[in-house]
Amino acid sequence: MRIIAGHNRGLKLATPKGIEVRPILDRVRESLFGILRNDVPEARVADLFAGTGVIGLEALSRGAESCVFVDRDTSCIATINDNIQRAHLEDRSRVARGDVFRSAKILIEDGPFDLVFVDPPYRMLRSPREHKKVEAFIAQLGEPDILAEDGIVVFRFPSDADVPDRIGPLAQTDQRRYGGMKIALLKAE
Repeated sequence: MRIIAGHNRGLKLATPKGIEVRPILDRVRESLFGILRNDVPEARVADLFAGTGVIGLEALSRGAESCVFVDRDTSCIATINDNIQRAHLEDRSRVARGDVFRSAKILIEDGPFDLVFVDPPYRMLRSPREHKKVEAFIAQLGEPDILAEDGIVVFRFPSDADVPDRIGPLAQTDQRRYGGMKIALLKAE
């Protein structure tokens, strides 16, 4: 896995040992950041369910101002910290270990964000109860203390799951399918 563009282009990143992570493939990341190309420079970014941190690091490499990475797994947190050091991005990064669903305080402290990436484990989205929990959390991200005016929530989910056109104050503005996954872009109306 590597950063594909920006000042850290080609930098190889670590992945956590012994746990399952689903980093976004290079071609999908390239397509996603092509869609977001005008929104990334100088953006304040949150990478939630961060895993390896590749999405937030890609945004930083492409000129984002800062990124907050949130994950609850200690192996992922160690990997994110390692990758931040490899990229020499400590001064523009904050890593928080904890339950993403309880991270509103962290997000309010560091927000509002221009881009929020949400990439929960797919197993959550296949359980109706957990899926509703994820959607309720995404609705909370639409609050002005968390999401900047004109901010975008980028939600990655399995292609066999459905996402409504509206989630709380957020409306879906775009959705793309890439093999077994989909990415939805949501903005506050």
